[in-house]
Amino acid sequence: MRVANARKTFLHERTTAIANTHGTVIVEALKVRNMSASAKATAADPGKMVRQKAGLNRAILDQGWGGFRIMLAYKLADRGGRLIEVPAAYTSQTCAECGVVDAASRQSQSRFVCTGCGHEANADTNAAINILKRGLDKSLKPVEGCRSKRPVEAGSIRRAA
Repeated sequence: MRVANARKTFLHERTTAIANTHGTVIVEALKVRNMSASAKATAADPGKMVRQKAGLNRAILDQGWGGFRIMLAYKLADRGGRLIEVPAAYTSQTCAECGVVDAASRQSQSRFVCTGCGHEANADTNAAINILKRGLDKSLKPVEGCRSKRPVEAGSIRRAA
């Protein structure tokens, strides 16, 4: 319980700081539930790297990404700002300079070198620029119109019974 409270406090502090200093925030629409799905394994077919996947799932869920998005959305709305989510597909494989999409451009976890134009950048920086460009595209709707599941009240998260 202490860890959960510490996580919640941290998320509230960070989201409040962001909501107080930014009018519009653009984020990737990450599917945390899909990202943290268990590795498919049975007793007969144990699967590959099940323990590593379990550790990754725990790390993803410990970060509280879903709660962060919910808190940020309602705090921005309360202050007159807005949260825009953009599709996450190919943001890390697209060149921010020329727009070429190629998985080979992402040479490592931290290095991006475009196979089309030769543009070099940190992979996370390149992806962030792509997310910003997608978010500034006027044809996208703000998150309030895109999500079907909404919190019942500010700060609450629906949980399966």
